[in-house]
Amino acid sequence: MRYVSAATPHDMEIFLSEIAAEFSRVGAQVYIDLYTDESIIDEQARQALQQLSEIATRNQEKPHRWRLIKRHDPLMGVELDLTRNEHVAYFSRLAHRVINTEVWHADRQLFGTIESYVRVWVDLPDEALQRALAAARTNGASLTAEPQL
Repeated sequence: MRYVSAATPHDMEIFLSEIAAEFSRVGAQVYIDLYTDESIIDEQARQALQQLSEIATRNQEKPHRWRLIKRHDPLMGVELDLTRNEHVAYFSRLAHRVINTEVWHADRQLFGTIESYVRVWVDLPDEALQRALAAARTNGASLTAEPQL
């Protein structure tokens, strides 16, 4: 497991858009809670939160996992499909800004947020994480990974 830190929330967005491809490649499942502890000041992120919240509220069919435990809050554990471009955009704009985002593959958690706009943790093979970091840096993001790769 590695902690990835970005210089700015925008740099984290760039990284998240790149790491989304790695999660999609392995068929991971993404769950995002659509609540924030602080107001989102970034306009695109605020609009993404509003749009995804409206979609989740309108969606009457809950994911099977949540129906089994009878969760009734449509804004908790919203599932994203990272094979869809609009869901990658929601993930990259919101994952680090909401109270919780998790990525799972089978019974193993691959990603989590830690209540920070600029820091997340990732548990992927070094080569997959390195690909995402390199692509994000190429796109202008300032990032560090700890422990170092």
